[in-house]
Amino acid sequence: MTSTVSARASVPTAPASTGHKQRDDIQGLRALAVGLVLVYHLRPGWLPGGFVGVDVFFVISGYLIIGTLTGELRRTGRVGLLSFYARRIRRLLPAATVVLLATVAATVLLVPVSRRPEILREVVASALNVQNWVLAVFSSDYATATASASPVQHFWSLSVEEQFYLVIPLLLLLSAAIARRSGSRPVAVAFGAITVLTVASLVFSAVYTQINHGQAYFITPTRMWELGIGGLTAMVVRRVRVRFAARLALGWLGLGAVLVSAFTFGTHMAFPGWIALLPTLGTAALLVAGTAERPRAGELSPLLGVLPLRYVGDISYSLYLWHWPVVVFLLEEAGAAKLSKRQVLVAAVSSLVLAALSKHLVEDPLRRPRPRRGGARPRRRAAYALGACMVVVTTVAATVPWQLAQHRLDALSADIALDADHPGALALDPAHVLTAREDVPVVPDPSVAAKDIASVWHDGCGQYDPVAYPMNSDKCAYGRAGAAKTMVVIGDSHMTQFATALIDIANRAGWRVKFMLHDGCPFSAAAPTKTRDADPSRPEPFAECPGQDKVKIDSMLADKPDLLVTAAMSPESYLNDLRWAWKSPEALTAGYRSYLEKITAAGIPVAVIRDTPRADDNVLNCLQRNPAPHSCDKPRSKAVDAFTDPLATTAATIPGVRVVDLTNWICTADLCPAVVGNVVVYRDNHLTDTYIRTLATPLRQALGI
Repeated sequence: MTSTVSARASVPTAPASTGHKQRDDIQGLRALAVGLVLVYHLRPGWLPGGFVGVDVFFVISGYLIIGTLTGELRRTGRVGLLSFYARRIRRLLPAATVVLLATVAATVLLVPVSRRPEILREVVASALNVQNWVLAVFSSDYATATASASPVQHFWSLSVEEQFYLVIPLLLLLSAAIARRSGSRPVAVAFGAITVLTVASLVFSAVYTQINHGQAYFITPTRMWELGIGGLTAMVVRRVRVRFAARLALGWLGLGAVLVSAFTFGTHMAFPGWIALLPTLGTAALLVAGTAERPRAGELSPLLGVLPLRYVGDISYSLYLWHWPVVVFLLEEAGAAKLSKRQVLVAAVSSLVLAALSKHLVEDPLRRPRPRRGGARPRRRAAYALGACMVVVTTVAATVPWQLAQHRLDALSADIALDADHPGALALDPAHVLTAREDVPVVPDPSVAAKDIASVWHDGCGQYDPVAYPMNSDKCAYGRAGAAKTMVVIGDSHMTQFATALIDIANRAGWRVKFMLHDGCPFSAAAPTKTRDADPSRPEPFAECPGQDKVKIDSMLADKPDLLVTAAMSPESYLNDLRWAWKSPEALTAGYRSYLEKITAAGIPVAVIRDTPRADDNVLNCLQRNPAPHSCDKPRSKAVDAFTDPLATTAATIPGVRVVDLTNWICTADLCPAVVGNVVVYRDNHLTDTYIRTLATPLRQALGI
């Protein structure tokens, strides 16, 4: 995957305002971290693990902020919560607010209406510092995000940090109270408390990452330990004198750990989990290596502190805030899935310029406000008032167009009807050619077509459990009760997509139709395996399929339905969409043959629907951008000939199996159009339910019902 946007990496925070002399090597370390992330987003093939830049920033943030708070606790025995949060507001919110408001404007101007509610919802979540939980709940796929990625996904890391820093000051205050009662030193108690929190978070991260990789990447409990490591490092180095030899070794070993992670890690790995220890401990080593007031020759810290790196470190917060939406909107405007070489240059230069302007015109002036009459308390009040104002303005600015877009989409979803002007597949009927008018709107509107799915999915029939619901149960059964004939439908989602047409056929013929479907489970005895770059959070392929298939086959052999209908997505699509692959084409073919011969041997007729032609992945975005006829069509050679259908090929060789080929009801001799008969054909790699409805007549004829 080259030049794609990924939600996987992000810069968690801006530099903390510590009141102490800024360490030049830390600014250089920030530059290294943001550079890793930037290269990963612009050219991920060059740096597949560049997302570890986020871990570097987490450790730096914990080092500086926990170090500052524990220093205050050591000196005064307390933590000034109001002053701490006022500093955070002045440091973080102004630049973030400018980026969020700019994102709202760009979304309204550049993004199709179908995607606006999702993006603007995430803008509100980002303004409220809960973006990480929104991404976790909605299972954002950071590994494959492209032009369809939210331009504010990267705010998840800011949410993690701000949630963490709601906890830490309170933990330090509790430690101070315990220390007063027990006569202990407050910092010693705080060290123990932060250690417990860090270890607990690390253990939870290691366990939960294996359970739900996607959510584990975003949620706060799986990330707190990384900030905790930074804080514990700050507390330890204050009491330990690190000698030259140790600093020399720690610096270069730490840099090696970060770079090895950046070059060898990948999105296929269960991250963060325990493997995030490599970049985080490497960063901690780099921070310890830079503690000398006068570093000696050979140490790394002077190299990290050179002027160019220091300046990039100074603008690193704004650089990350800006670069992500710049990349996403460049891809959006081009309608592309990856950046061209020219776009990479444009994205890099634009991000740097915007970051520099943001640093000097927004961050610095509001970070260091003019002294106010009355001292610190009025300045704190002003900071809180400013913060509340910025959050409210951003929330309102995003919510209004969000609701307007949602209202528009709801209206379009309610206005889907087939009539003489919308014949769909019947416009390709060679016997009765229908001329569809070109001056009427297509249905469903491309902005809502992605949600135009068969009702059986809403009924829970896409994951049918034959153990809980036997074949003779009413679950996922449609048509006339007590019908003389029964049709059983088995297969993956490319079979499920035909459900509406099959229900229509059953109702016309007086049949009962029973759906025993399972998305991701083609009716084959051969199990696929994950490829190396598959998302670890996805379940193992075929995990439930063999056991369920046995129950389904046993049920059919006992009840003898009048027809079994099945279909399956092509192995090429499984590889492209899920990163699943079979051991060999022969193994998959043998798996299909095994099941089909078992059914036909029992005298049960079988119909196999050939897999449908495949559109480009961005077909709906294309239709929203290019309403001109045929602007989003795909050559038949690429939509049909480039994909195999071993199920249909195998079925053609087995007596008692009928192969149903609807390709010519979807494609012409040369093209597979995105719109046929004023009906949008595709919603992704599936057909829209509206188009499926127009296939009911040719499908019924092909099934012989």
